[in-house]
Amino acid sequence: VTVAGRLNISQSDLQAYVTSAALSVAKIYGQIPAKRTVIRVEAVDGDSVGFATSTYDDDNDYGLIEIAIGRNTSRETLDQSWTLTHEMLHLGFPIVEHSKRWLAEGIATYEEPIGRLRMGMIGADDLWGDLVRHGPGGLPQPGDRGLNYSRTFERIYWGGAIYCLLADIEIRQKTGNRYGLEHALRGIASGGGTARSDWSASQALAAGDQALNLDVLRSLYKKMAFDAYPVDLARLWQQLGIKRTSNGIVFDNSAPLAKIRQAIERGD
Repeated sequence: VTVAGRLNISQSDLQAYVTSAALSVAKIYGQIPAKRTVIRVEAVDGDSVGFATSTYDDDNDYGLIEIAIGRNTSRETLDQSWTLTHEMLHLGFPIVEHSKRWLAEGIATYEEPIGRLRMGMIGADDLWGDLVRHGPGGLPQPGDRGLNYSRTFERIYWGGAIYCLLADIEIRQKTGNRYGLEHALRGIASGGGTARSDWSASQALAAGDQALNLDVLRSLYKKMAFDAYPVDLARLWQQLGIKRTSNGIVFDNSAPLAKIRQAIERGD
């Protein structure tokens, strides 16, 4: 970790932020996906974590994350920040062509809170509350086509996250809840399909399916990438046992897909 400028937090606080993000990612991939990662922090005005990017430096053979952090950012604010975990997750999946960007962003958007939940950094209500709140923005609007044609933030990030949620549920249904999306992602990464690779999206999805001997990622991709695939989110939340109330998110553990929801949370 290198810092350009001065932060008011200590080096140990910054290191703790980096470590917790790495451990959250390991909860998904089973390990840190890049053998070596360089994190370049730019100290900027403000008291929050700002914009970040991730890529792979082929010449020097390391993952590279650049992140802006406000000079007056507190340790508490760092602990609440999802940004570095999101960027680290990108290193475990190929840097795909632009039209498939929703796949990479969807994976990072979906898996980031799951990893942080398993680390005890957020609650289940935070995880599902964000999906319930932002999920509708990922659905196709009038005139929209499939996700490969998406241009808006909501469709790219939250449309991709919906794809991941549907894939996770289907994998768990077909395997008796023994495996989930994370196991497909581990198959992709362990097979060489990380940000270090030059794999296409098609190669990555095929490797993920092959790891579980299923056809879920490719099949769902064909449905959602090219056409405005409808998803009844209200019904899906009901099946998962998730209800949004005036007091926040509450759970119904007798719902048809409640055990799948709980397995997603715990990493069973």
